Amino acid sequence: MASSHSNAYTEKLLHIQAQQWLSCCLYVACKLNISDILSEGPKSLHDLATATDSHAPSLYRVLRALAGEGFFEETANGEFVMTPLAIGLTTNAPGTMKQYYQLCMGELYAPWGALLYSTQTGKPSSNHIYQMDLWEYYTAHPDDALNFMESMTRLTQFTDQTVVAAYNFSQFNSIVDVGGGNGELLMAALTIAPQLQGIVYDQPYVVEQTKRSIAARGLSDRCQALGGDFFQEVPPNADAYMMKLIMHDWHEPEAIRILHNCYKAMKPGSKLLIVDAVIPPPNIQHRGKLMDITMLTVTGGKERTAAEFKLLLEAAGLQFNKVIDLSVPDVSIVEGERI
Repeated sequence: MASSHSNAYTEKLLHIQAQQWLSCCLYVACKLNISDILSEGPKSLHDLATATDSHAPSLYRVLRALAGEGFFEETANGEFVMTPLAIGLTTNAPGTMKQYYQLCMGELYAPWGALLYSTQTGKPSSNHIYQMDLWEYYTAHPDDALNFMESMTRLTQFTDQTVVAAYNFSQFNSIVDVGGGNGELLMAALTIAPQLQGIVYDQPYVVEQTKRSIAARGLSDRCQALGGDFFQEVPPNADAYMMKLIMHDWHEPEAIRILHNCYKAMKPGSKLLIVDAVIPPPNIQHRGKLMDITMLTVTGGKERTAAEFKLLLEAAGLQFNKVIDLSVPDVSIVEGERI
């Protein structure tokens, strides 16, 4: 019996460790644009190495490992070809994870590796490693900043339709998407609620790209992008304010400050929608519990339970109304209101 138990946990632990190595290989494939290149057709190792400025024997070892996991396929004549899994690593595929892998295995990888520091100090290991917080890092590294914004957009696109299907946006005439990035969630709401006018409010460096995204969707007459700092103020007098994956970036003092700025901008009866993970009770598997470790190591923020969201809203002067669970497990809608 003891041998059977030890075999089970040994196998599980070895599998978990192998996933880290696999993620590193996927990061290399993303950075070298392997899927984009193979989307043009089969390529020899020599062609791939030349196109990516790589050491061919070393590139082969990475591709061989990925092919063994179903990413790419090595043919009998030594060429590599795409597989259905590899489509998810191309730049513009629906649901692509390319930008997200570049984020997680790029600037977030070293902070995760220093989790012990965060565990023992309660401080973000990212600040310790880079000697600046994440937002200062992105100011200094604009290419990484744009990839971060794109990865957040791509990562959450599949949740947007679930959110707008689960909530009645037709009750509003105006809404502000606070920290809305490219505005994908807001534009999804505008599509199903034709009377709705919207503002995407985010850092000035994302505004021009967001304007292009809005124009590409034909929504420029109903939606605008404004740059600003939600620690200072947010646009006033909207019927609703929405934040997707914003609150988890910040610990209580900063989170309350953002929420209080929303409170000051809101009218009596205005709603606040927080789209974020809501942590379930102990011993239940949930990706939010691992995302919470990213918040610990990288931003200093946290994922929260429903009770913690209630305390947070009330501290900012808002009423906590309810949590709406969605069919996708990663996020829920927390509804608050200014009374």
